[in-house]
Amino acid sequence: MMCKVLIFGCMAAAILMTAAFGAPLEKTKLSPDEKEKYLRAAINDLERLKNIDNNYLDFYTPNDKGECNQTTLACFLKELKVLEQDVEETDKQYVINIEKNLEDFQDPDFSNPTCKKCESNEKKKFDEFHQEMTSFLQSM
Repeated sequence: MMCKVLIFGCMAAAILMTAAFGAPLEKTKLSPDEKEKYLRAAINDLERLKNIDNNYLDFYTPNDKGECNQTTLACFLKELKVLEQDVEETDKQYVINIEKNLEDFQDPDFSNPTCKKCESNEKKKFDEFHQEMTSFLQSM
């Protein structure tokens, strides 16, 4: 009984401290400088993956730009999860860095029924996937 009181007391203190110190409840929008910094970091990490040996996996590779940027980004991030499971440990951190640098660019409320679903894109080998993703990030 005493343990429960202690645990709930600690939880209440943590919640109050979070509220008192103003932890943001919503994501803040990135400034143009921050966007550029994150994109540049993602492109640099993607460049480090350029020479990995992965000719046995196929990746859904979007090539939509413009009004489908959010869907394209979501697809690339989804395929990076596949890549993350397949690369060597030394390259895994680059994939994780790319995902983290791009997660703030996603808009969870985005919906456009005219944009292709990820699985309806053409499957390509890693070299072409890498090239398309690099081109997409540079266009952002």
